[in-house]
Parts: sequence; C-alpha cells; structure tokens
Amino acid sequence: MPSTTQQIREITDQVVDALRVCESQAAARADAEANMAHALSSLMAVVDDEALKHIVRNAASARAQFDMIVTVGAGLISKRSEPQLGYAGLAAREGRRSAVDLVQSLTGEGRADAARQVRFGAAMGEADAAARLAEISDDGISDKATTKKEADDANAPNASDEPSFGNQTPWFEPITRAVASGGLTAAGGDALMRGLGTPTDVCDADVLREAAEELLTDAAGANTDELLKRARWMRDRLDPARVAARAEERYQNRKARIGRNGAGVMTAWLEFDDESGNMIDGIIRSGLSPRLGGPRFVDKAKAARAQGLVDDPRSYEQLVFDLLMAVMKAGTLADPDVLLGGQQHGLRVVITKDELDRKDAEGNLVGTGYVEDTGEAAPAATVERMLCDTGVTEITVDGKGDPLNVGRERRLFTAKQRVALAIRDGGCMEEDCPFPASMTEAHHLNEWHAEHGRTDLADGILLCKFHHLRVHNQGWKVVREGNQYFMIPPASIDPSRMPILLRPKAPWRRQKKAG
Repeated sequence: MPSTTQQIREITDQVVDALRVCESQAAARADAEANMAHALSSLMAVVDDEALKHIVRNAASARAQFDMIVTVGAGLISKRSEPQLGYAGLAAREGRRSAVDLVQSLTGEGRADAARQVRFGAAMGEADAAARLAEISDDGISDKATTKKEADDANAPNASDEPSFGNQTPWFEPITRAVASGGLTAAGGDALMRGLGTPTDVCDADVLREAAEELLTDAAGANTDELLKRARWMRDRLDPARVAARAEERYQNRKARIGRNGAGVMTAWLEFDDESGNMIDGIIRSGLSPRLGGPRFVDKAKAARAQGLVDDPRSYEQLVFDLLMAVMKAGTLADPDVLLGGQQHGLRVVITKDELDRKDAEGNLVGTGYVEDTGEAAPAATVERMLCDTGVTEITVDGKGDPLNVGRERRLFTAKQRVALAIRDGGCMEEDCPFPASMTEAHHLNEWHAEHGRTDLADGILLCKFHHLRVHNQGWKVVREGNQYFMIPPASIDPSRMPILLRPKAPWRRQKKAG
C-alpha cells in the first residue's frame, strides 16, 4: 500500500497535469468547473446524514494534507525570497514585495492565511534542516566536515534551499513533527507556536520545548482557537513576569478617539487595557445574555424580559450600543434589575492558593490569577489591588473537586455553588464550546425528580443552554467517574455510545504546583 506521502505526491501530480491541460482553454475550464460543481451538488444532495458527515470529514482531512503541501512550499518560497537575495529572490523576480505577497497571489487566500503559511512553512524547514544536520553528525560525517557548508556540500545537493543556522534543534520541532506526521494541522501547529511565543531568559528553548510536548499530548480533536488559548495559558503560567509586562503595556496603550467622519457622524474608536476590556465584555454578556444564547430564567419577570430581548428587532450591534449608552447614563449605581436583568456584572479573578503564596524576596505577590469568565491571565499587581479593594473568598475543594455540597436540601444550585462551579469548570464543559461560565446553566447529572439527584457540586456541571437542552431532549447523558465527567452520545449518533471525556476550561486546572 503506498505511503501517505506517495499518495499526496501522486494526487498533486494529477492535479498539476490537469491544470496544465486546461490552462490554454479558459472557457472549457470554466465549463468543466461549473459542471463539476453541479455534479457534486446533485450527488451530495441525495446522500444520507452519515454519508454527508463522512464526505465532509474526509474532504477536510484531504484539505489538511494539501494545506501542508502549500505550507511547505510557502516556507521554501520564503527561503528563496530572503531580503539578502535582493532582486534575485523568487518573490522579487515575480514582481512581489515579499514571500507573503507571492503566496497570496498563488493561492488567492487572505493575507493572514498566507502569512501563517509562510511563517509555519519556514519553521518546518528550519526543524527539518536541524534534523538533517543531526543525522549528519550521527553518521560521523561531521568528523570530516568542519563547517556546516562542508557538510551540506557533501550530503545535500540542494542545501541552498535550507535555512542556515547552528546544529541546534529548534524548540518547536515537536510541533512541526506532529504536523508532518498528520497528527496536527498546520494551522493548529502555528496556533501552538504563536501562543507559546519566543524563548526568553525565563522561558528558554528547553522550557518551551517541554511545554510544546505537554500541549501535544492533549491536542487531538481540539480546534485552532482552543489550541491557541491553551498555548497562551501555558506561556502565562510559565512566565508571570510576561503577564505583568503585557498588562502594563496595554494599560499604557489604552486610548479613545472620538471624532466625526466625512458625513458628520460622530464615531469612536477604543483600545482597552485588560481590566477595562474584561469589564466591558462582562457588561455586554450580562445585559445581552438571552440574545447570545445564555442561561434561561426561572423567575417569570426575568424570563419575560429575556424573551423580549430575544424578540427585539434591533441588531446585535445596536443592542450593544444602546446598552453601553444606558450604562454611561445610569452610572455605576444603576439598579441591576432595571439595567442588567438582575445580573450585576462583577469582575472576578481566580487564583489558587499555591499561586497566592508565590512571593518575591520583598514579599510581593508574583503569582498569576485568571479572569473567571475569559480565562485571561491577571498579573500579580491586579490581584493584589483587588484583594485590597474587595477582599478574597476562599473556596476549598476536596480531592474530587467537590465544594459546598448541600445534598437534597435545595432543588437548585445556590449562588455560592454557582461560583464554585464557575471556578471549577471555567465555562460550558462541552468540548470546543466557547461559552463562558456566566453564559451557562448548572446541570444535575441525576435528575432531581426522576433519579433523586443531589444538588452537590460533584453531581453538577456547567453546560450552555444549547448543550443543556441537548442532554434533556436528544438522549445525551453526562456521567461521572471520580472527578472526571463524560458525555455519552445517544445510539443514533454513536451505536457504541462511547463516552467522551469532558475537560474543564478553567486555566488554573492546567497549572502545575509552583516549585
């Protein structure tokens, strides 16, 4: 059976040959493309749901393989277009200002995608070249060749295509290796690299390599946005000084520009610091929660208001504008039942005791906290100021993560339990669901009436409205084993009903104890 690489090569050759045949026949090619689109539409319109999912899944897999070809090619284009080559560089010869411009013209993609392909393609080339140098050394050739150039001349006829750097495997090699083996998409690999950043004195190459390997153990099935978030959390955990520096930089860069456009309409442009941005984000979520698919309300008055907001004919952008204007007019003492539907927003930062105990030689806090709703890292200075202004609520959890149990004394989870659930779960527990804790509902694993369920933290998890209704209405079920939770799909989705592990979104759950 031919290897995946050979299959890709054969498919690519076929595509290239087909394009060459059609290149001088623009009209015929257009007709062929139209006929192909029509044929695909006609064929796919009659397949059943399972076949349709199978087609899309396989097409996505094939696209990922072709994307790898484009990414590797973009890396080589970047190498052959380096500034020191001047007008002899590939991009310059093609009349393009940079490798990104050339890749964008060749692929027709947006600039951000072209830049990502060039960036990660160059990284793959660098890691591959380092691996080749390591092989040269292992073969004993380095004993005969005293320089990289001599080794390249002896072993790599096309060495001019490879980056020139020392015989040092780059820290991101595990990521590029995972992409090359097909275990991770190029976009996912680029997200991990961007999230982890570049080496510094605190986070040197060895530390970042270990972090990359740790992230890759849990990367299967995660989308690009989730991988970027995890990598950022990892870097923030490893480098709290960077968190503080970034927060200070954004604070110094905060600005508002108000003026009028050519039509005389007043406009505004804002750039927030971290704390203000999280505050505005929380106000919008609190005020527009029903419109965004947030939790349902038991109270009839609040339920009626929520339905009115769902049915409101204003656009989302208009609702945000009107809400912010109302907040500005009413001021900070507004009645939350009037303005925010009883959900007065409060910025809550979560910090583990382990991080709270991290102090420098002068006794200043150096540990990192996290904004509960967004997972954004909060530097020590912000945590200390909030401790001074508003104090701290200590929540103790046992080995299973179960605080504040009340058994069957109450039907609904208490406000304090909701806080504990938010801190423990960090948002909707469904994989890849982006809804934060404030936009979720507390789900009893065992039905209160039918199964005599208990209102204990161990027997509850946070789910957004959509995923909560899916459990109750479509045959899904959540079960617990120890302190792990699993979602079991109905037989109509998976005949084997294989449990799917639900992972918490809270950043602190991914922290290692400070050493």
